[in-house]
Amino acid sequence: WRGNVACLAREIPGNVAWFGTYEMALRGIQVARGYGKKSDVPLAYTALAGSAAGVCYWAIPFPADTVKSKLQTDPRFAGRAFDDVFRTVLREDGVRGLYRGVGITAARAAPAHAALFFAYEVVDRQLQRI
Repeated sequence: WRGNVACLAREIPGNVAWFGTYEMALRGIQVARGYGKKSDVPLAYTALAGSAAGVCYWAIPFPADTVKSKLQTDPRFAGRAFDDVFRTVLREDGVRGLYRGVGITAARAAPAHAALFFAYEVVDRQLQRI
């Protein structure tokens, strides 16, 4: 159960950012390009929107993920509260400490989430035909 609160602190805003970014980006493309409905948007754009969503999923709640990882793996934080660990990391390492590793995580997320949303839209469009 260690890191459960931290996991929720990452997952809730992360998922809001993920789905919100995807839908806003896709809707923006739809309107800007003059497509009548979401299913008219070419699949390549769904990959672009998915890529943006993946980056936002990780970039926004990354400090919570840092705290979660420290709670789960660093013995000096065992049994401590989320906010205590957050303040300790902030005091010792600054904001940079909370975001250490975000660059490579976002770089990994971009193609992975592009593929995920592309595949989702392909399957959804196929199922709509049934």
